[in-house]
Amino acid sequence: MFTTSFKNKNETTVSQIAVGLIEPCPYQPRKLLNKQALEDLSENIKENGILQPLTATKLPNGRYQLIAGHRRLLAASKAGLETVPVIVLNKTEEEIAVLAVIENLQREDLNFFEQALAIQSLMINLKLTQAQVGQKLSLSQPAVANKLKLLQFSKEQQTKILAWGLTERHARAVSRLPSEKQDKALDHIIKNNLNVSATDRYVNSLLSPAPKHKKKTIINIKDIKIFTNTINKAVKIIQSAGVKADYNTQEDENYIHYQISVPKIKA
Repeated sequence: MFTTSFKNKNETTVSQIAVGLIEPCPYQPRKLLNKQALEDLSENIKENGILQPLTATKLPNGRYQLIAGHRRLLAASKAGLETVPVIVLNKTEEEIAVLAVIENLQREDLNFFEQALAIQSLMINLKLTQAQVGQKLSLSQPAVANKLKLLQFSKEQQTKILAWGLTERHARAVSRLPSEKQDKALDHIIKNNLNVSATDRYVNSLLSPAPKHKKKTIINIKDIKIFTNTINKAVKIIQSAGVKADYNTQEDENYIHYQISVPKIKA
């Protein structure tokens, strides 16, 4: 195993380092690799070599820890290359972790769940708050919080969301629902091919269902007689207590008038 060095056109030193000397980055967020894409990259490397150097840092034991270039390293190994071009940087463990996550966040083929996992890994390994990790990644604290909220989905839900081509905004809308409602909501969104705006409206309808209108009470003559009997009973209760209460009714074309007279009782 060996290394050789040269400078590229940007005056950056690029070293040819043996594949066996390079260790994978522990902060690598990518968990799913497209086998066909990896095979295609391997064939391309066989034909054209590695056009963009990997990035790594040298370890005290003489080996190298990868910062960026996880797929290129795997594809190069698969293609049978003994060495790969590497830009060696002198970085601390914290700097390595941040660079690895930034490099992956900028990749278009890294799905949003992997991005969230990368941010979470950075926070756990470096013991950072959401605000601190946001500062290092040039993200606002709410943006970091929104990313991390995606990790509430189960692995099965994540697979379903990605398999049906739902976007991060779809996922964020569904994440607002209680967990017991999320599966049904996802099925509805997929079945009806809802876009993001329609998904937001659907989620809002689940969170704030339309109020039920109270049935209007219709009063008839029978009900009025019940009310009258109630008044009579009330007066009798007062009279039974020794109070000389009077109760009179008068009726005209439009109204029935009730008059109850209760004498003032001096203490």
